[in-house]
Amino acid sequence: MACRMTPHVAEQENVDKPYSVDITRHGAVSMMAMDLTSGEVLMSHRADERMTPASLTKILTTGAALDLLGPDYRYNTRFYLQAKSGVNNLYIQGGADPTLGSDRFDESKAEVIFANVLRSLQQRHITSINAILVDNSCLPGISHSSKRLWEDMGNYYGAVPNGLSYKENTFYLTLQSPSGSGKSVSIVETEPELAIELQCFVKSASNNKDSAYIYGHPDMGKWYVSGTIPKARDAFVIKGALPHPEMTLGRELKTFLNDNGIEVKSVEKPDKGNLPNGDLLFSHASPELRQMIGVINKKSHNLFADHLLFSISKGQANWDNGIREVIGFWKEQVPEFSATLFDGSGLSPFNAFSAADMVNVLKWMHAHEHSEVFKHSLSVAGVDGTLKSILKEPGYKGALIGKSGSMNGVLGYCGYITTQSGKELAFCIMANRFTEPFSQMRANMEVLMKELIERN
Repeated sequence: MACRMTPHVAEQENVDKPYSVDITRHGAVSMMAMDLTSGEVLMSHRADERMTPASLTKILTTGAALDLLGPDYRYNTRFYLQAKSGVNNLYIQGGADPTLGSDRFDESKAEVIFANVLRSLQQRHITSINAILVDNSCLPGISHSSKRLWEDMGNYYGAVPNGLSYKENTFYLTLQSPSGSGKSVSIVETEPELAIELQCFVKSASNNKDSAYIYGHPDMGKWYVSGTIPKARDAFVIKGALPHPEMTLGRELKTFLNDNGIEVKSVEKPDKGNLPNGDLLFSHASPELRQMIGVINKKSHNLFADHLLFSISKGQANWDNGIREVIGFWKEQVPEFSATLFDGSGLSPFNAFSAADMVNVLKWMHAHEHSEVFKHSLSVAGVDGTLKSILKEPGYKGALIGKSGSMNGVLGYCGYITTQSGKELAFCIMANRFTEPFSQMRANMEVLMKELIERN
């Protein structure tokens, strides 16, 4: 049965209300909109029905992290010089910084960090290093969430937290396709080089879609690539999840130091008893949390979000403790909170919560002491981030800030709306298991968002 809707003012919070557009004919919809001043529910349809939320999950993670860690929170990666009996080791102690080596921030770029290492070593007149020891032990245990899909794990958006994450744990795979369709594609190169074997089953196709997926796990010696890429491409680049980023960091730093006059023999993982008890060369600080959550929410960055999940864990930093902390935090703030979570990014299709859950979270964040920092991290409709392509017309552009989420059969939007009469609303709409094209679903949801903007 179609989900038909007409604008209607709520008499009570839990009553389903019709609206003026068919969101989907065969899928499921959960939606809710609330006036943040009066608390009045203005629109609602199965608001308590739990849905697969995709990247809307990031709102829960970033909101909890902002409260628990604070907007000024930074990660630290420490570099030590260990000197014993004339032998020098460079010890890198990871601090679970998701931005290490990322080009998104000037201070986190690999060349900036490497230059600081070089300068610190030169100041101590060091000309040779026996080994670079890369310690990522601050995030021990299972690397992947228990509810991740196999088709996601080897691709860049499925990269997982590491005690020494590096360059967003991403590698670039260049493929070459022949001119005909249905022909075998060949691997040109990977950047950086990988210590694994890649087997290619990709075929050329007559369309312009990237439908190639990388399959693998960090502890597998052989990965494979399958699917299709456009035909007649000399250099078609796809991105994968970098296995063992701590070793890539060590190898790239080794090359940099060798090229700049400091000989380095090897890159190794330290023994458990080999603690960083040498001379601290320097401590590299990440950008502040307020900057990171802007990337998470505007760009829908999975790795950064899952790093935050680990960072707010109580006890050992891992998936289970982070999930327990996020759910517990929101249950304390929103007693009726009903979410089931398996990660902090929304990549798991087994995550579930309702539109009412999200609207109540947004309401709580609206009154939070860091409300403006949180809202600044959200995309502005028609302007930037994942909402840049919606509500671009005058009168609607900029009237909504929020987050989108999508995966196969899932589309959702949530955030804050400033109506044309000046009211501020919190809203969430999620659709699951629909058969319509994504473009049609977005258009239908956009109609609803415009109706909310137009409300008196």
